[in-house]
Amino acid sequence: MFNILRTFNNKTAKLMLCFLAVSCLTACEGLFEKMFPEDWEKDPEVCETDTTAVTFKKVAYWDGDDTDNMEDVDYEQLTHLIYGYLEVNADASLVTFDDDEVDDFEDMIASARAAGVKVAISIGGDGNASNLKTIASSSSITNTFVDNVIEFVEDNDLEGVDLNWQFPSDDDEGELFEDLVEKLSDKLWDNGYFFSIAVVSGEDEDLADSIDSSVFDYVDFVNVRAFDSTNSDNLHSSKQDAIDAIDYWTERCLIKNKLVLGIPFYSRGDSVDSYADIIDVKRAYACIDESKDRNYNGIPTVIYKTNYAMSYAGGVMIQSLEQDTYDTGLLEYSLLNVISETESGNTVSICD
Repeated sequence: MFNILRTFNNKTAKLMLCFLAVSCLTACEGLFEKMFPEDWEKDPEVCETDTTAVTFKKVAYWDGDDTDNMEDVDYEQLTHLIYGYLEVNADASLVTFDDDEVDDFEDMIASARAAGVKVAISIGGDGNASNLKTIASSSSITNTFVDNVIEFVEDNDLEGVDLNWQFPSDDDEGELFEDLVEKLSDKLWDNGYFFSIAVVSGEDEDLADSIDSSVFDYVDFVNVRAFDSTNSDNLHSSKQDAIDAIDYWTERCLIKNKLVLGIPFYSRGDSVDSYADIIDVKRAYACIDESKDRNYNGIPTVIYKTNYAMSYAGGVMIQSLEQDTYDTGLLEYSLLNVISETESGNTVSICD
């Protein structure tokens, strides 16, 4: 019988056997992944050192279904305002606003722009993912979609677009999402517009992993929805949720300047209440930190998250601005004001 140890010295034989073993494992890697998908773990991503300068962003969504307090907002406390949502049909046509919505939208654009804020339209939203998937599945429909979006931005004199797929559910949808992001980005950037996307917190890693890190190259920033948590602490957006979300996306190679941490201005529980409604009941509720009874973010939590984002992210995102308090007797309780004062280095003492 052939004996490799007689043909080569021991050292050479061992090296050759190791080489053969490694080659075999490499060749079989894809096979193992297909045979045992539930047991297979992807290798961790290796990120390049992030040396990008950070410009801290204060981004706010505004739900176009509630425009009562638009004129009361201090827009100078923001850097970006995202109006949502513009829905899209499966054939890539956009669902147009009615006359009242158009008037509100134009008023908001004018007020924000006067304060130096960049205004964008958010496309998609909850319940619109199936149409975005259909669009992304066809090159011709995608091209029509991109052209329609550019026309909308130009007609409304906007500065940017936010894509709110909510959310790719698996790798196949993730690839479609990436294709749509890339094609939309090319046209937006060619015309000088900014582009953001919304992603999940990362708590559900299977859902978050469907978004490939390559999409980060095509956007100006990523709005991380670090809320609506279902974890064991029974809080839908705790301090730890914020830390975990930043850690997850940083480990996915999202650079600091592009990572924008989402902060909710509403509660989760038996009902969904705005922050304004909560403190209308009792002002002291503004100073309760991570209440499990109300399940919302009070002033201490918002201060903590803003400071944490200043250290480890590129900004904060508000979901959403119409849920803040605009009562003239409660403006010192405003969470937008808390974020702005904290970012400016000032001490918010209302809860001391």
